[in-house]
Amino acid sequence: MKPWKLLTRLAVAIFLVLVIVAIFGPNLADFAKGLLGNVGKPFSNTLSLPSSNIQAHLVHSPDPTDASAPSPSHLQIAVQGLKPATTYYLTIDEGSCGGPTLLLVGSLTTDDMGTALKDFSLNLSDPAGLASRKLWLNFHRGDFNGTSSACSPIDTSLLR
Repeated sequence: MKPWKLLTRLAVAIFLVLVIVAIFGPNLADFAKGLLGNVGKPFSNTLSLPSSNIQAHLVHSPDPTDASAPSPSHLQIAVQGLKPATTYYLTIDEGSCGGPTLLLVGSLTTDDMGTALKDFSLNLSDPAGLASRKLWLNFHRGDFNGTSSACSPIDTSLLR
């Protein structure tokens, strides 16, 4: 093979690689960062959709006029980036996602954009006792025992 043909083929190959990197590079970089960003972390604690944003707050405000009167607690949830038009079954797990299930919360359905806002009223026997525990909101597909699709820590700082 003549040297100029070899150089031509090498130049074409380099050009094609540069075009592919220019087109797919940002997506490949994000994919690699998401894939390698969780190296060394337990799988159950990192389970979430790559572009999902989940905020969960557990709130309890006793009746100011009668502190001994029962008052409901609320789990306030805001999600973005989950699978559109999908129903999830939510559980509160202790310690980590997939840890012991403390409570079956209910179902939540995302809209066509993969977002949802919902406030669940919960009857908790000891809301103040939960404030010091590490709680996770687990999103299951199919039913409460279904595959975990996403998970997020629950903010318990508003429990009183």
